[in-house]
Amino acid sequence: MKCSELKIGEKARIKKIYLEEQKQAKLFHLGLIEEEEITCKFKNPFHSPIAYQIKGCVFAMRKEDADQIEVEK
Repeated sequence: MKCSELKIGEKARIKKIYLEEQKQAKLFHLGLIEEEEITCKFKNPFHSPIAYQIKGCVFAMRKEDADQIEVEK
């Protein structure tokens, strides 16, 4: 399933990241790595951006980027 499909409060494990290298490098510093647990915190009514939490870091990501991250509940 895609990361963008998580409902508010749902947790999942990151399985594969398909983002381009530059975006992936930026998100790596926030803790976005494979096998890490991610939680959907907030969603904009228009579905973009979406706020996620990894460990203690909460950050927002555009839906089209979240669509490029495969997760598993």
